[in-house]
Amino acid sequence: MFAERPNYSITETVDFLPQCAHNEPKFGPGEGTRYCNCSYVLLGLMVERASGMRYRDYVVRHVFGPAEMDRSGFFRLDRIEPDVAEGADPVTDASGALVGWRRGIYSYPPVGSPDGGAYVTARDLIAFHDALRNGRLLGEELTAAILRPKEDYRELPTGSHRTGYGFEFEVDRNGEVTTYWKNGVNVGVSAALAYWPRQDVTFAVLSNREDGAWTPIEAIRTALRDDLRETSGPAPEAPSE
Repeated sequence: MFAERPNYSITETVDFLPQCAHNEPKFGPGEGTRYCNCSYVLLGLMVERASGMRYRDYVVRHVFGPAEMDRSGFFRLDRIEPDVAEGADPVTDASGALVGWRRGIYSYPPVGSPDGGAYVTARDLIAFHDALRNGRLLGEELTAAILRPKEDYRELPTGSHRTGYGFEFEVDRNGEVTTYWKNGVNVGVSAALAYWPRQDVTFAVLSNREDGAWTPIEAIRTALRDDLRETSGPAPEAPSE
């Protein structure tokens, strides 16, 4: 999106609109599901219109504050912040040998927006999840809605992958949620927050490399799936046709 417009010119939520306001819908309401950063930008604009506040200020006051995420914030890329890790990815030659490191300073706007760019710690992500589950961020009805799967995305050997209001879900053949998560990736960053309700386990993994989080995340997920199989028995076989 920055090919025709410099990234440093996008500092407010409304600045994103020229990049997405004229895009045609992929499908009608309720007819499908697809992740789209522009959708989060539009949600951020709704927050600003309803609250009369900048999106970033609203999140700091109504999310970071109540969740006690005291080491999180929307920090500008062109300013030095104490204890903030800077993302970088390896640069390799044709043989795969490491020849340097690349930072993503041209891959983002200079400050975070509704579709990404907040800085958090693993502890703060877990604090966010605890505050969400315990109803400190939303009322009872909205809390239940955000923690409930909505739309089928694809079938899995043990059930299905479904989407929801932000989180993604794995659901077994009995319709019970086995895990839900939110992950993210871009130049110099990868991360995931996940919850496994049967074991009551929440984990958060953050990395300042684009590929840095996925190996430990998959190791944790494998261990938790193995634990589910040990405590619940083998998954039921798919019905024969």
